[in-house]
Amino acid sequence: MAPTTCLVQMGCFRMCKAKLEMPLMKYNPGFLPDQALIDSFCVRRVELESLLETLRETKGDSNVHRLVIGPRGSGKTTLVLRVAAEIRRDPGLSAMFFPLVLPEEHYEVSTCGEFWLECVSRLAASAPPESNGIDLRLTHEELRGVASDRELEDRCLATLLDFALRADKRLLVIAESLNTLFQDMSDPDAGWRLRKVLQTEPRIMLFATATCRFDDIDHPEHALYDFFGTLTLSALRTNECAALWEGVSGKQTAGREIRAIEILTGGSPRLTAIIAQFGGGLSFERLLDELMRLVDDHTEHFKSHIEALPPQERRVYLALAEIWRPATASEVAKHARLQSSHCSAHLKRLVSRGAVVEAGGTPRRKEYYLAERLYNIYYLVRKRGGPAAVVEALIRFMASFYSVNEPIGGWTRIVTESEESCSDGSSTVADAIAIKAQAPSQANEMTSRVIVQGTSDAAKDRVRALWLRAEARYASGDASGCHSDIDDALVLLPESDAPLHLAINQLVLYAARLGVDQVLASIEQSPSADLLLPLSTALAQELGRNPRVSKEVAEVARDLRDDIAKVRASLVKTEPAASEPS
Repeated sequence: MAPTTCLVQMGCFRMCKAKLEMPLMKYNPGFLPDQALIDSFCVRRVELESLLETLRETKGDSNVHRLVIGPRGSGKTTLVLRVAAEIRRDPGLSAMFFPLVLPEEHYEVSTCGEFWLECVSRLAASAPPESNGIDLRLTHEELRGVASDRELEDRCLATLLDFALRADKRLLVIAESLNTLFQDMSDPDAGWRLRKVLQTEPRIMLFATATCRFDDIDHPEHALYDFFGTLTLSALRTNECAALWEGVSGKQTAGREIRAIEILTGGSPRLTAIIAQFGGGLSFERLLDELMRLVDDHTEHFKSHIEALPPQERRVYLALAEIWRPATASEVAKHARLQSSHCSAHLKRLVSRGAVVEAGGTPRRKEYYLAERLYNIYYLVRKRGGPAAVVEALIRFMASFYSVNEPIGGWTRIVTESEESCSDGSSTVADAIAIKAQAPSQANEMTSRVIVQGTSDAAKDRVRALWLRAEARYASGDASGCHSDIDDALVLLPESDAPLHLAINQLVLYAARLGVDQVLASIEQSPSADLLLPLSTALAQELGRNPRVSKEVAEVARDLRDDIAKVRASLVKTEPAASEPS
């Protein structure tokens, strides 16, 4: 079994050539051998170097403690484990540090003393046997019986510091989910006690992770304010998603296609890796066609996070999932049938868990959305009806738009598409194309015959013919007839198998030629409105509007606007009078 099979859920990986015999591990990169972790690490390299540089520059009696912040699935665990692996393999670092990697879950830690007891437990499990007869496992068992938390803290620290002195190394404690650790502690002074130790004892250094920023590090009156050097993990960029995709699947993918994966996953390493393992051998359009089956395979993963939430938080979470787009607390409260103050408190806790992310809005009216975007899509499609139709339309739109690795715009594509995919094999449409430049009226006549003679089984040919006749009418100066054909094509489009990217291409051209407002109105008033939501969003933004749509729709609209700008620039050169038809 290749290591990637085990790594797929964690992200931050590339394909390792070596074959290792190990069980499938979905969510626990800590179970992996160091070499598998090192060989498979392919993104977050800049962040890794930042943490390692902190270690290399550590000298004297002071430490710079680091906190890695990022939502679930962003690669926090893999990153800090990669640091520990580098310490163990690098002679210079291993001479300076001994890593103590605490478990990702800390259910048994509710006091400061228990935190240090957990450190002793990890030391007993990972330290090599000592020749002086000290058995750390027996020490740990003895410490478990100490009743007083203050005494437990003192004795655990003495055990840790004695080991550091004997080894002549600093202990690097790697602790996960620091934000929830402090939420769960029963001792209100735990933060201050931890800070005192870390400030006064140079032999102990802390690298921690958190799913978000939290009060203990953000407010001056709290213990850990201005204490950590923070490192925030942002979503993967397109080139990083491509590197991860190639690492997991062993195959390269085109830039526009990987951009679609970036949008659907929100740039999450974990979700990108899941899709890469599933879809590495599929065509892009086939992958998106089977996307829901992929997510259904991971129902257990999604459901486990939902079922772990308290009932009221779950209610808020699912209300936000149904809204789909970024929403304010008052909007979520209305949907969840809760008081705004209670809803705001639940949203704050969901943010601290990494399940929800703050996005835009204003300081007084923050907006929120689900962190795991693929789950949001899965949830809506499972419900069926309502927003599900819009989600399925979005996936169809993305499959068409991103599968063509060239900018939209230009007559070449409509010629190619119509010549290659006329379903009844007739030459009528192709003939119309061939004479289009010389005799628009003849092209108009030929394509009209396809429209009139076509049956319901040939709806896609009628849609193509309408685009062709619209083009012929535009070329002959009949802007009104062109617009009429556009409206007719938009009526047929949702129920036809006509290539969607052909429609996108032509609508953008006509927006540049006839006016954005006219084409936008045609889309919004047609049965194709849901199917073309990203395009109508882009056109509305071109008019200075700001439609409130899901993050996925907004991201596709941004890419469309980039292509629209290229089309406009191209038309200035090739059709200088295109925007003023007679």
